[in-house]
Amino acid sequence: PHQHVSEQFLSLAKALGGSGRPIVKRELDNEPPRLLPVHADKGELDAFIERLERDYPAVRGRRLVLVYPGGGLLPIRAWPLTSFETLCRGLAREGLLVAVVGLSSDRRLGTVLRAAVGDDAVIDLTGYTRSVRELILLFHRAELLVTNDGGPGHFASLTPLRSIILFGPETPALYGSLDPRSVHFFRNLSCSPCLTAYNHRDSPCDGDNQCLKTIPPEMVLEKALEMLSEGARDSPPVPR
Repeated sequence: PHQHVSEQFLSLAKALGGSGRPIVKRELDNEPPRLLPVHADKGELDAFIERLERDYPAVRGRRLVLVYPGGGLLPIRAWPLTSFETLCRGLAREGLLVAVVGLSSDRRLGTVLRAAVGDDAVIDLTGYTRSVRELILLFHRAELLVTNDGGPGHFASLTPLRSIILFGPETPALYGSLDPRSVHFFRNLSCSPCLTAYNHRDSPCDGDNQCLKTIPPEMVLEKALEMLSEGARDSPPVPR
């Protein structure tokens, strides 16, 4: 339980090799698991972007930042929505277009952020992508993802998209992205992380997740703008 979850899964796979040694007596590799990028076919990507721009004309010609404010099955993993509002306002001041991603059940979050920040600065893409493959294509169009701990940050690691991932009840030491360009925010309070498979994900804080509430949105915004600046220098987006 003290090894990164990717190492745990690889250990399970290696156990199928049948060397005769108990799984708990095996040495871990010195190298971290290798990421295998998912490449988007140009025709497939162009067709998706054409559909996206037809459905959301505001995307055309704009630099796009994605935010995932949902907590999924564990709402305690979510950074406060007010913090996302502050972040989105700061991104909008820089002329960036923000898109809220998530499942259809996250639509309320997109509605709240649009109302708080402005329809011209935020679009709601919750429920828009019809498959993980389409989400990957969207990630190829955007320049940055700011997300709560969960699947989107890991999917982003398979694409050129940089990400900021917010941790609190769980730890990046076990669940962090393997992408060296990703940034993890983690306060490391005395009670963090409090969710594990070994306590049935039962947190003692009763939803008062100070580990996330005390991550300043201004600090996240500063890092986001820094990463966007670096990304623009490394690989300028293709004008559309």
